[in-house]
Amino acid sequence: MKYHARLEYGNKTHYFYNFSEESVGGKVILPFVNGQVILIDFGARKRLFNMKNATFLRVYRTKTSLKIQEDKSIVEQMKEPSFEENECTAEIVGKIQGAGASKSLSSLIQKALQPSKAQIFVVMQFGDEILDSAYEGAYKAVAKQFDLECLRIDEVEDSGKISEQMLTGIAESRYVLCDLTGARPNCYYETGFAHALGKEIILLAKKTEKIHFDLQGHRFIQWSTEQDLRTKLHDRLTTLEGKRSREE
Repeated sequence: MKYHARLEYGNKTHYFYNFSEESVGGKVILPFVNGQVILIDFGARKRLFNMKNATFLRVYRTKTSLKIQEDKSIVEQMKEPSFEENECTAEIVGKIQGAGASKSLSSLIQKALQPSKAQIFVVMQFGDEILDSAYEGAYKAVAKQFDLECLRIDEVEDSGKISEQMLTGIAESRYVLCDLTGARPNCYYETGFAHALGKEIILLAKKTEKIHFDLQGHRFIQWSTEQDLRTKLHDRLTTLEGKRSREE
């Protein structure tokens, strides 16, 4: 089987064709769900495309690869009304969601297609007196003002592997708050995972903290006191929740 897709953005359309089921999921469906930036062909050139600008995605399936015909290009074949008989969007999404009902949720596509929880997942060093106090006195307190749960991995009561719980928590949450104070390698790894999933990330660090080169160009909330942190985080969430309400 070969899979194809029609992506609509504004009054324009882009076509993907001759993918395997796994490839169309990982290279087209997942970026669409997460609003990621991908590299796609525009004529003879490759360009970056922000999937957040896309409005509709339809997936099609044929038994064999689409091939150029004497009088029709592959895109022209996909534009024909009869090609709509090959649409399988609901089926393939249902298949992904059905597989995602398992506890492990091992596939990133499965996780991404689940509705996000009204939750902030916090990535940070713990066991530090100042940061633990900031988590309780600022992060959890501000999240409560927006009716959002606030969760850190050491609060997960589950017998599963911590690494799997961490990734699942990131994937399922509406926001991922990453406080990189202390520059722990695992925190940077988890931040990268959240970024790859296209999650809405809030980056933070104490003002005295030196940000590693790879993230220096990103917008950080730099805080000095818990009050300062509460104020700045409240402002950021006000903006994000307002934007979310307008888009719904």
